[in-house]
Amino acid sequence: MNIQKSLILLIMCLALPIVGQAQSAHWALTPTYQSVTPFAPNLFKVKTYASVGICDADEKWVVSLAMDSITNITNGFALALTKVKDKYRIAYIIRENGTREAVKEELYAGDHPYFSEDRCPVMNKKGKYGYLSPSGDLAIACDYSSVQPFLNGRALATKEKGGFAGLFGKKKGKAFEIDLKGNAREASQVNPDALSSSSMGKMSEAYSPNPDPAYQRFSENNAYGYRKGSTIILPAQFESASSVSNDCAIVMVNHLFGVVRFNSSDVRCKVSESGGHLKAEATLPAVWEKKVATITRVVNGSSRKEFEMEGTGMERSLDVTVDKESGKKVYELSCDKLVLWRNVNNAGGGDDDDRGGKSSGGGISVSAPGTVKANAKNICSVPVKVVNRGSSARTISVSASTGQSASVKVAAGKTGSVTLSIPVTKDTKCRITASGGGASSSCSTNLKAKFAL
Repeated sequence: MNIQKSLILLIMCLALPIVGQAQSAHWALTPTYQSVTPFAPNLFKVKTYASVGICDADEKWVVSLAMDSITNITNGFALALTKVKDKYRIAYIIRENGTREAVKEELYAGDHPYFSEDRCPVMNKKGKYGYLSPSGDLAIACDYSSVQPFLNGRALATKEKGGFAGLFGKKKGKAFEIDLKGNAREASQVNPDALSSSSMGKMSEAYSPNPDPAYQRFSENNAYGYRKGSTIILPAQFESASSVSNDCAIVMVNHLFGVVRFNSSDVRCKVSESGGHLKAEATLPAVWEKKVATITRVVNGSSRKEFEMEGTGMERSLDVTVDKESGKKVYELSCDKLVLWRNVNNAGGGDDDDRGGKSSGGGISVSAPGTVKANAKNICSVPVKVVNRGSSARTISVSASTGQSASVKVAAGKTGSVTLSIPVTKDTKCRITASGGGASSSCSTNLKAKFAL
């Protein structure tokens, strides 16, 4: 009798819905970049293999992803640079508050590419030096062969051929002491020690934000997530994860970097499964109302199936038939490949039938040449083959760790192919991932640049 009561109680429990509620987060930057680092409060320096830009925490670009280099902020300002042959032209002056000034005149970074006392040494196209102001205009004309950064309202400059080295030859040259307005007077004596790098200052180190102690990182199955106290905010899903600062964290997914931003909205999700029938209801924050929401069902860590929920607003629903499978079931609610909520049903997974079932989907395999050489335009054309080992046709997405992607529909048991065109500026190891129907596979290829920059 006790055994019968226990069985009835177990079946009742399996039919009950799993209800969850969690604080929300969203992508400030989707994970599609080779590098993301803090630049200033709520600003990030974002890099691909070929370019760099600055983005804020609202996914607005302060400087487009078209620069060749961006310096660290020093004395409140940074320089955005584009490479012209062997020199770096100054395109913008970036303030730490996220505003910028365009530099219209053709000016280049010199030996000291940073501001001190609102003056930055710059070089014109003739190789003469002057000083740039934070407004993007020349504060002091380019009349000198060499200049130093400002210190206490003064800077040393010279017009000697060969720069400061010309001050100490047999025929001693002239040096000038200039003020912030460009007024110059001859320096009676120049101490060589005054020209050392230690006396001239240097560019600041990269910005390092203060972590928010309210958030804690945790690890689970070699992945990282976030929580507040005992409440999980984002389930473990990241290959690497930074501390949270200003409600943002830098994370890595599939070897690419992005930024998640935490918000005060709630995600609500209810999932129930019984007799091979899966139902789900979710309420999403407004930030996700135009995104596709999915429920992923994982059985015993191997059988994995993703279902797109109906609806396009904040309320979403799902009502589908699934294979009857016994064992541990995991349910995940995701938007834009960010897992917002996860729950584990250890009591049998929500089925009222304990018969075993087949694993859904089937596998995928992907392959590419071990090495691909770039053409004269420094483009690597990478041929990728994918095999659909499942029992039905599926659309397989193919993506490279360098950011390129494509898709191909492949019949059951057949092979499909796509070609990814990947620009390279240096020899690069690229990871290629194929995914579809809940299965995935990856491989690596070495990209050889024709002309290394």
